[in-house]
Amino acid sequence: MSWLASLPHQIPFRAASTGRRIDDKTIEGTFLCTANDRLSPEVMLVEAMAQLAGGLVFREGHGFLSGIDGCEVSRAVEPGDVIQLRVAFEAEFGGTYRFSGTASMGGLQFARGRFYLAKN
Repeated sequence: MSWLASLPHQIPFRAASTGRRIDDKTIEGTFLCTANDRLSPEVMLVEAMAQLAGGLVFREGHGFLSGIDGCEVSRAVEPGDVIQLRVAFEAEFGGTYRFSGTASMGGLQFARGRFYLAKN
């Protein structure tokens, strides 16, 4: 079973479509925006980055999104968009992990932010 299938949230709230570890500190993946998304596409995009971050640090067990900082999305996300994501681990603070993430389409970066996950 893949780590995406082991996430506590699945369709319709599993936002990350694919994920591939580059190394111990970096993961890349995709977010496919669909017309069936229950929340705004921009919220689902940010959630996809947070889910990928979890794939870096929660190999066993789960955590939760505990914060978002400086997140900017500079273009609308539309159904049918396939967005490339890149998330990097930055630091750990006693069970809370900090990551930076970016989103791009067609080679142009249009979203970025910092995410915090905590152990359950």
